[in-house]
Amino acid sequence: MAKRKKAKKDKQRHDKPVLTAEEESQLQMLMDRVLALDPEANSFTQFVESLKPLVQQSVAFTVAFAETLGSTANPVAVKLIQALQGMEAKKPVRRALKTALYRLARQGLVKEQEEAEVEPRVLVPRPEDRQAEAWASWPESQGERGIILKVPDAGRGYLMVIGVLNSEGVFHEFEAVQTTRKGVKALLEKMTGGVSGRIIEIPLDHFRFLYEEVAATYQRQSMELPAGYDVMLKQLDSWAEKPSGPHIYNLLDEKEIGEDTLLLRSSDGLLEVQPFVSWRLPVELVNPFAAKIKEFRESRLVISQSSQLERVEQIYREAATELFTAERRQRYRRLLEEAALLLYLENREQEAKRAFAVALDLQKEVGVFSENNFVLGLVKRSIVAEVGSALEDMEGQRQREKTTESGLIIPR
Repeated sequence: MAKRKKAKKDKQRHDKPVLTAEEESQLQMLMDRVLALDPEANSFTQFVESLKPLVQQSVAFTVAFAETLGSTANPVAVKLIQALQGMEAKKPVRRALKTALYRLARQGLVKEQEEAEVEPRVLVPRPEDRQAEAWASWPESQGERGIILKVPDAGRGYLMVIGVLNSEGVFHEFEAVQTTRKGVKALLEKMTGGVSGRIIEIPLDHFRFLYEEVAATYQRQSMELPAGYDVMLKQLDSWAEKPSGPHIYNLLDEKEIGEDTLLLRSSDGLLEVQPFVSWRLPVELVNPFAAKIKEFRESRLVISQSSQLERVEQIYREAATELFTAERRQRYRRLLEEAALLLYLENREQEAKRAFAVALDLQKEVGVFSENNFVLGLVKRSIVAEVGSALEDMEGQRQREKTTESGLIIPR
């Protein structure tokens, strides 16, 4: 009996993470920073974001961090644990966070509805004719898109939320309405003009991800969410689990797509299909580069058309590198992830893979684009739209030129 007790104690000691002196010091500094945070300030959200690599990679340290938070009777610790639970993490970390929140809940630091969420929720099956549904429209090049949710309401009615996001990722329009089955159909037909394919049905879990992603944008910008947002989120909570990221990562193999360079090199073909056929960069962004190209038409120097076009290609690459900053890469990465999902759901799998490959490439650090022909093609299309016929004239002239071996230009 004594041996069994001793073995149990040994196991408990073994399970407890052992930190080095340096890690102990880092943990103390981390806790000092936690206790100085204002949970309602933007700095709190930024701090949580900075912890993602720690949560996903440093299991032992994160478990020790969670245990320390669970011993800290402070509302900031509660909010931080809840934020960390929304991240993808290994099982020991998830277990440590759950235990920490439970310990703080026993001290009365967690509200009643939050305590209930410590235990896993069981989604209640609904009748087939009373299911929630969600849709999304195709993203436009600046980020404008629509999201729609329908959930059964009391009696035979429904609640619907119709949101239109602008280029900043916040609601340009937002409306939560009560309606009937016929009302749902009428609203959908009004939004699509009766044309199929303008909106695509998406998984409820992904709609919840989009819905909460918008809330995070509002929080970063210190803006107030529109009236009715919280009501619909509460309704959605009983229908969809909280996802860890965009649904496309559940459908396509990130590693496989990322390693297939052919997908990236052929990605400019996407610009000829919906929804990308109408994509353009903002005029004010490309105008300086369009002006450089127009200078060739006004220059008195005699330069071969081939040399001019080589310089134009160089300008395209310079524009791509300069315009696609880290912030713009992040924006277009999300747009392409959303487009890839809708393409996949429309059974356009090859196009979905190419769009996803571009999105993955945009996760990389800012640098010269070498194989991302989608971005280069988008930049070229946007500049050409401002340059007009100048480039067409240059290309035509190049076809009419003949040069000697010394480089002398001889018009035909």
